[in-house]
Amino acid sequence: MCGGVGEENGRGAPVSERALSWAALQQVEGVGAGTMLRLARVFGSPEAALWGSREDLVGRGKLSARQAEQVVGMREKLELVQARMEAWRGQGIAVVETDDVGYPDGLRALHSPPPLLYVRGTLTPEDERAVAVVGTREPDREGARAARMLAKELARRGFTVVSGLARGIDTAGHRGALGTEEGRTIAVLGCGLLEIYPPENGMLARQIAARGCLVAEAPPETRVNRRLLLARNRLQAALSRAVIVVQAHAECGSMVTARHAVQCGRILFGVPWSEPPFSAGWERLREMGAQPIGQDGDLEALVEEMEGGARESEQRSLM
Repeated sequence: MCGGVGEENGRGAPVSERALSWAALQQVEGVGAGTMLRLARVFGSPEAALWGSREDLVGRGKLSARQAEQVVGMREKLELVQARMEAWRGQGIAVVETDDVGYPDGLRALHSPPPLLYVRGTLTPEDERAVAVVGTREPDREGARAARMLAKELARRGFTVVSGLARGIDTAGHRGALGTEEGRTIAVLGCGLLEIYPPENGMLARQIAARGCLVAEAPPETRVNRRLLLARNRLQAALSRAVIVVQAHAECGSMVTARHAVQCGRILFGVPWSEPPFSAGWERLREMGAQPIGQDGDLEALVEEMEGGARESEQRSLM
């Protein structure tokens, strides 16, 4: 990130035509980040794509006839879309596009970066020094304790802790980071910023926004769904220099985050567990090339790797 972005510069700045066009295209059924970026590439810009003919949207843009019709219909709704964006801004939500200086470099490097990122709180340049702490929604007592300890020690060392606001390990990781005086944490959501999930983490979400930020690629009123929950895993990995999987089953969302970490060239760590069901998850992580890290918050190996700069990854992608 080159410069900060967040609540204070989300307010007052006019909605750009480009951001408005992205937001309009985002409302078309079945159009996600990859399709939006393809349309902008084919037509030259999101603005040109929004005003393309039905024939070109289907032919050059590879949209279905129904989607092309929806794009054309969005042109008559631009004032409504703009009003919604201004309302979000009034609620402390910044809308950041890929060309903005505050857009995270780690996300920009993705194959299909979110054209728009919705932010409540503040992203800062220091957040490039981030580590994701992720794991199961149903940890045992030792797993939750390990997540809190690791996140707390990371925060004490000046790292931003990234997680997903889910129950279990995610919640423990966020709370661990917030347990230090200056700790920062970022929550990547699988829903919109006005539809916090799980609902019992509403207070935690407000605390995170005050000491870091909430980020989402879906519009603020979007309810949680499986597609977004899976998609946010790639954002967690891309925002971080390293990913720590504390406790996980062999097949779960945290393993998706781990695979994205390997793909993105991030350093992957895992806490070893010898007893089922989490022993199978640790074995899976080892197959990906994860390095072991202790439960007690001893981060010397992680810090040495991260502070040593870029290195050739020896981890093997399973994608």
